[in-house]
Amino acid sequence: MIDNPFAKIFKNALETDVLKSAIYTPTQINNFEPRVKLFMDSLNRFMKASGQKPIIYQKYLFDEHKLFEYALFLRGYMRDAQTILSELKQKYAVDTDLINLFEASSRYVVACNNHLDDKRVFDNSVNYCSWKIDLSSGLQNATYQPVTQSNKSRHNLYLFMPFRLKDNEQMLNTWIYKNMRKSLDNPDIFGKKVDAYAVFYPIQKSRCSNITSLLKTLKYGNDFYEPEDVEFVKNHWAEFIAKNIKFEDNGKIVATEKYSAEELNANFRNITIFSYCAGTANAHRCLNVLHNITEQIYGKEIAEKAMKNVFVTSYGFLPPREKLYYSGVHFYTNKANDTNCREPFVNLNNHELYERTKCRRQDDAARISIMPDKQNFVIALKMPEKTVICDNENTKVFKDEEFGHSLSNVNTPNLASQYNYAHNIFKSVLENSSMGKRGRDVLQSNTKRTDFSLLNSAIIGKRQYL
Repeated sequence: MIDNPFAKIFKNALETDVLKSAIYTPTQINNFEPRVKLFMDSLNRFMKASGQKPIIYQKYLFDEHKLFEYALFLRGYMRDAQTILSELKQKYAVDTDLINLFEASSRYVVACNNHLDDKRVFDNSVNYCSWKIDLSSGLQNATYQPVTQSNKSRHNLYLFMPFRLKDNEQMLNTWIYKNMRKSLDNPDIFGKKVDAYAVFYPIQKSRCSNITSLLKTLKYGNDFYEPEDVEFVKNHWAEFIAKNIKFEDNGKIVATEKYSAEELNANFRNITIFSYCAGTANAHRCLNVLHNITEQIYGKEIAEKAMKNVFVTSYGFLPPREKLYYSGVHFYTNKANDTNCREPFVNLNNHELYERTKCRRQDDAARISIMPDKQNFVIALKMPEKTVICDNENTKVFKDEEFGHSLSNVNTPNLASQYNYAHNIFKSVLENSSMGKRGRDVLQSNTKRTDFSLLNSAIIGKRQYL
């Protein structure tokens, strides 16, 4: 797309991180491995489509390790471009040429397997990993077990996380604790009444592949999904939809036993999701599959009513469409004065909705917006000047280097905050939704502190309709 501002960002980054330390050979054209040529030609196609001059990379002898890291870090260059985030247009964020470039980077890093002195091996055709979390002894002492089936008669919370990890219990325990902290420490809910699951991609999945899927999700919306999403739904949610579903190879249903509409609604009310950042795009696509299969079996009207019972609590990712099949509350954190310090990933994914919903006033703790579908809320939390948290009983000042994107803004009490509004409202929504509450009921305070309850009521009272 002509004038895509990220073309100049990528070009400057290539010159700084790859070509600056290369040997310039003005009188000769250098040969490169086909994998390098394919990626660089794709980069130049993006440059040309954006109105930039192509990069004459053939006149440089550069270290391919640096090109490899460059390809993996394209989204990072976008994240750091604060000057662009101030006036970003959605058409540039989901530009087809940009998506094609990320697909090329995904192919390139896989093609580098066993050719560079790098221990990472990428495979972008991997399925989700899913582990059941036993929280009966607390999150820090949780145990994990790989699973494929869930109990439709129980409340279920699925943590769709954006990280890519080695598929083992020790690493998963470390990362889930790091990301969720005090949000899952209520033993009367998590571990007793709610079954919790971690859903993520294995470490073999490259970041650029994940971003390709994210960009396609933003561009194509409520009916887009990928084969991995279909596999997840078949393995985990088929029993929620109907009994004994049999699928053809093309995904069509050939036989099943239906539930009543009431049973279907009750089953779907037992599906609650927490998703962080790109994990929300993964969850969204899986829910697209859930809707598609349900509609095949029950028809449009029953499927749409059932889907409203599914609930998503997200952080760092705004609704990808104004009207969604499912319900949810979508959190993010921003500085009231966000000049040159905008929440980068929320801006990259939905800059216009960020501007319409962000918390603007210094004396407000948050701002609540209601999406046009009347079943999804956006809660913009004001980023405090100082965040003091307890980490394993040690007090420390936390600084969010990504201007609000870190989950630490909501998963741990801020000891410098009088009401701890961000943590308390996030935890209340997560607990309420996990227990099957829906609609405005999820915003009810779960703390006994009167000051927080009064503040929460005041913020809800000032909610805006988009």
